[in-house]
Amino acid sequence: MFTNRGMTLIDVVVGVAVMVFIFLAIFGAFRISIELVFSTKAKTGAVSLITERMENIRSLPYGSVGTVGGIPSGTIPQLEQVTLNGIPYTVRTLIQYTDAPEDGLDELDDNSITADYKTVKVEVLWSVKDSARSTFAVTRVSPAGLETLDDGGTLKVSVFNAEVNPVESASVRIVNNTTSPAIDVTASTNVNGTVSFPGAPEAGSYEVIVTKAGYSTEQTYSATGANPNPSPSHIAVIDETTTSISFFIDVLGSLRFFTWEPPTTESFADSFTDETKLLLTPNTTVSGGSLVLDEVSEGVYEASGTAQSEPVAPAPLVSWDAVNFSENIPANTSLSVQVYYHDGNEYLIVPDSDIPNNSVGFSSGPIDISELSIATYNTLQLRATLETTDTSVTPSLDDWSASFGIGPVPLPNVSFDIRGSKTIGTNGANPVYKYDDSFTTTSSGEWFIDDVEWDAYTVTLNSSYDVAEKCPNDISISPGEDLQPYYHLAPNTAHSLRVYVAHNAVPLPDATITVSGSAGVKNSSSCGQAYFGGLAETDYTVTISKPGFQTHQEVVSVSGDLSLLVGVVTE
Repeated sequence: MFTNRGMTLIDVVVGVAVMVFIFLAIFGAFRISIELVFSTKAKTGAVSLITERMENIRSLPYGSVGTVGGIPSGTIPQLEQVTLNGIPYTVRTLIQYTDAPEDGLDELDDNSITADYKTVKVEVLWSVKDSARSTFAVTRVSPAGLETLDDGGTLKVSVFNAEVNPVESASVRIVNNTTSPAIDVTASTNVNGTVSFPGAPEAGSYEVIVTKAGYSTEQTYSATGANPNPSPSHIAVIDETTTSISFFIDVLGSLRFFTWEPPTTESFADSFTDETKLLLTPNTTVSGGSLVLDEVSEGVYEASGTAQSEPVAPAPLVSWDAVNFSENIPANTSLSVQVYYHDGNEYLIVPDSDIPNNSVGFSSGPIDISELSIATYNTLQLRATLETTDTSVTPSLDDWSASFGIGPVPLPNVSFDIRGSKTIGTNGANPVYKYDDSFTTTSSGEWFIDDVEWDAYTVTLNSSYDVAEKCPNDISISPGEDLQPYYHLAPNTAHSLRVYVAHNAVPLPDATITVSGSAGVKNSSSCGQAYFGGLAETDYTVTISKPGFQTHQEVVSVSGDLSLLVGVVTE
């Protein structure tokens, strides 16, 4: 028996979903086909434009094949905007003399004519749905007979990187507004990093600009009031002579400066005047300025007890230092201190691999925690265990502390001058620097300089602070390097000394630096530096020592803010 029933809501939903899926698939295929047709149509138009331009060039006499502002000169535009079938195109035409290797290159050419034929490249660019497309064609146009060059010379440009390796596909622009017609042409270097412009008209004032995406820029310079003696200056081309010039470009880097107050040493300390800095005290209590075992009855103490400090979580934390404590341990009693850390969920004991013997505990201080990673151990807790086998006496913990380094704290609105070592000329006896600028750090104590050329930079503080530390000590950028130097700036004093200790030009940390008088003793930082402020204007004896190195000692005359660089050698 058959039963008739209507469609359920689920049937309707599934049916509609299937119909929508089929419709979307058909629509997607239709859209792709439309885009394919448009793309094919656009490329067909581009090929048509290339063919038309090439036929026009082939119809010209050899001497007329050239571009407006190019070398060789002619009437063909280097860049032209064309609309065909409603599609906008950009047509680029580059025509260059070419030196064929068959009869020798450059000065070794058999007949001294390097303009053997003309190479023509026509490129057409367009867009499809904001996606750039292009196609091109290259051909050779040769003279009817032997190659000739009525006048002009050859301008040869070579481009290298910082390691003196050729830079391929660098853009070389040649500009000369003194020639008739004026010249403004751009070509790319070959795999050898060179590009030649045979047939360049004899003239002075050829301006050369060399660029490449993501690279530094080099160029020749005009004489100006600020730079009356430019170097390199614009160059001259002489008939039947090859003029060569080389440039050096490389990948750009960046500089991000930080200005901070110097880190300070602070501590968590509890002298047990009360229990406010204790988290838990099972079977222990604070009495008379000490932590002791609880009394079960008068004169009778618990056999054992523990106490936990409140969390020690300094911020911004730069380093841990040491745990110190004072204790009184009578006969038949014991007391030990251990260091715990918070792993995000609970407190765990710091393993012996990071604090040796921590699992057993320490009956006397100090406990060295300077090697603890601040990334892993950003929150510590001190725990004490007190025990007695003679319940008439109790051990006591009189105080404990954990010292640590705090910082750095951002120091805003600090102004600097920055100057590279590369020059582009002289003004009298003074060099004219390629990079010479000023900057001021932001409210967060930062300043970012993008697109920085490889060079050694001199950074001069313009604000009223003393440089307590700068790391690295020398600001030198390698190609493509992103350098992040920081400055620790202390309140200005009339006379100060910053000591920088290095071994084989590498900063030497943890060297003991002693300055005579009341200046004191400090250890060099991870960047090999230590700062002594508030000094008198007088002579000081500076002694530097570290196990494994020869002790260095010298007398320095401190006047103003003095920086002392010391290179130490091994024993």
